[in-house]
Amino acid sequence: MIEIEIVTTPRLTAFPVFLAFSRGYFEEEDVLVRVRALKSYEAVLAHLREGRAEAGEIPFTAWAHQQLKKTSPHWTFYRGIILSCLVHGFYSASYMEAESIRDSYHSFLPILHPYSLDRFVAEEFFRSENYHRRKPVPYLTTRPTLLAHEFIRAECLGAAASLQEYPFFGEKGYCLTVENEIPPYYLPTNMLVFTGRFASKFPEEANRVSRAIKKAMEDLANHVAYEGDSFVADWVGPCPWKPGELDGFYRRPVPELGKILSGMPSFEDVRFVMEMYGKTFPGLDGGKKVLENLAHSVADNPFPKFPSSIKQTNSKLYHSYYSNGKAKFGNMVKDISPLRSLVSEMKELALSLFLGRREVSLDTQLPKSPYLFIRSTVNAILDYLNQEIRDIEEKNKRLSEDNYLLETRLDISDLKRQTTEERYRYMFEFATDAMIIVNADTRMIVDANRRFREVSGYQTSEIKNIRLARVLPDILEQTELKSPGGKDQNMTFIPEAGLILKDGTKFSVGLSVTGFSAETKRFYQIQVNDNALILESEKIKHEFISNISHELRSPMTNIQGYFDLLFSNDQLSLDKDQKEMTDVIRKNVRRLNFLIDNLLQLEKKDSQTSEEMYEIFDPLTVIEEVLYINSPSASESGLTVTTNFSDGLKLKGVRFEFSQIVTNFFVNAIKYTEKGGIDVSLKKLADKKVEVRFTDTGIGIDPKYKELIFERFFRIPDQRNRTVGGTGLGLSISRTLINKMGGEVIVEPNQKGGSIFKVILPLYSE
Repeated sequence: MIEIEIVTTPRLTAFPVFLAFSRGYFEEEDVLVRVRALKSYEAVLAHLREGRAEAGEIPFTAWAHQQLKKTSPHWTFYRGIILSCLVHGFYSASYMEAESIRDSYHSFLPILHPYSLDRFVAEEFFRSENYHRRKPVPYLTTRPTLLAHEFIRAECLGAAASLQEYPFFGEKGYCLTVENEIPPYYLPTNMLVFTGRFASKFPEEANRVSRAIKKAMEDLANHVAYEGDSFVADWVGPCPWKPGELDGFYRRPVPELGKILSGMPSFEDVRFVMEMYGKTFPGLDGGKKVLENLAHSVADNPFPKFPSSIKQTNSKLYHSYYSNGKAKFGNMVKDISPLRSLVSEMKELALSLFLGRREVSLDTQLPKSPYLFIRSTVNAILDYLNQEIRDIEEKNKRLSEDNYLLETRLDISDLKRQTTEERYRYMFEFATDAMIIVNADTRMIVDANRRFREVSGYQTSEIKNIRLARVLPDILEQTELKSPGGKDQNMTFIPEAGLILKDGTKFSVGLSVTGFSAETKRFYQIQVNDNALILESEKIKHEFISNISHELRSPMTNIQGYFDLLFSNDQLSLDKDQKEMTDVIRKNVRRLNFLIDNLLQLEKKDSQTSEEMYEIFDPLTVIEEVLYINSPSASESGLTVTTNFSDGLKLKGVRFEFSQIVTNFFVNAIKYTEKGGIDVSLKKLADKKVEVRFTDTGIGIDPKYKELIFERFFRIPDQRNRTVGGTGLGLSISRTLINKMGGEVIVEPNQKGGSIFKVILPLYSE
């Protein structure tokens, strides 16, 4: 059993070959077949010419073109089964009327192959009376994988192709074919061919391959599936298509599939293809007659049998070709001297090459003679040169495709930029705050949003190109305004400035100034805030803090006084546990008093900076105090608390805030640990850092909630949380305080179960 390689393109219409392969139809016919999908028709033709494959899928018109060449039977492609007959149309990526395409000024049309049916259909349309401009349309040969990219380009006129062959046209394209501009024929699109060498040596195997593919086509046409109701439920080997595309293509009504996959086009349809081909390549001596004969052979014999399909070359005409004298060709008598004929053909060959026709060669369909070696050698040289040229063209094509892809990406980037600018423009114009854009170099206002125009009384045409000093004179005295650029684009906040309205009225406002660069120019975006509302809000806040602080101070003073009075009695006797309880009460009273003092300090922040509230403290004493106060809760839950502390460390910050951080993490560990224990450690890290670690053996934290647990009011949605209760604010407050101290918090899973919270803070060093 010989091995046969069939090469195809990534078009959906090549699927019958893959289906026959996956369902074992080739094995049933006792042939060993390997199927491979290549990127383009050019690659398929190159494999066939070079003898690297025995059969392949090529355009029907490429086969017709090859039949007109005078080549040796070993280098001829012999027709196998027609794989598809499809209805073609003209498609455009953007909706337009038929008149638009007739008068189109766009520049190019994507075509898959110089000899593909797509090209001939397009040329037929632009030669017809329906195309008004009579303007030459350049064609761009491209790969199927790039067809979609070319199709959506603004310069692209469209594509002449079959909707059945390229389903994405149905989603992204509009069919512009009307009336009879492109006849609704089922045109033979692609076919399976065998190389001359293979068909001559193994005719029966070629027939078996055709029969196997015919069986697969009949299955598809009759909706025969092996598994379920999907045509792609079977394994289809190296099939390059998605199941949805295949199902969408082969779930058509049976009558339509019968026309597409019958392999038996009507003579009228085939003749239409041949007529288009003849118009594209005029001047072929006897070409029309040959094409007419080819049309009859295809329509009359859709499944040719080998070896009867291979023409015999050992005829009287070929014998007389090498005799001296003359021979009669039809009604013409020509000199057929072998040497003279060779010289004449060499002249014609040189002229054809000069005119740019590369697919030409000398006739080698002759009996053996002294001149056959010369002809074969010349053809071999031509084939080598053509292959080199094709390689160069392929490289140029790839470069062109890469260039088009880059242009497409640039177009997409430009579109995204325009969309971003439009979105920013909308947000700027309809923002609730008043804003203006100022040129950083000239200090001229270049734009103002709707809210600023309403507040200031200026119209759109009036506000532009007004000097900033005319509207905000106080801003010139601010030395904080620096040139836009650098990492920190937020330049400054000006708490109080004067805004002069159009009628001369002056208001007190706050300004938020942000710098940015655009198109090599520098700008400021200035947000104008009404200070009256800010001052009112600050006043209410200060009054609230002051009132609540004084309201808390009085009862706490009474509690502490009576507590001290009670325990100053020498006759009061307490056991060890009771003394520990009273100690805890005393510490919490102190803590509340400290909280009240902090509130009063915050209330005085207008005259006191936050830096003045900072102190240098030992974190060990704070941690021990927190653990001492909250350890009874751990003992009640049956938990063990272990510690590992390093001493001699110093932190800079607000001592009470650090106490809050430690309290939140330790109390959380107690709440979410049912059994086991909690370990608290304090140690010094490299690069002047301090780590406070809380390790528990509790329920742990799902990794997807690692960041969410620090959001305000967020609680992990589970039964345990509903039982424990809480507000979801503790971790959020803790992270805010840690960030304020210049630190960070890290959450890790405990390998023994539970969680590990690491609080890393900068070590204070003098």
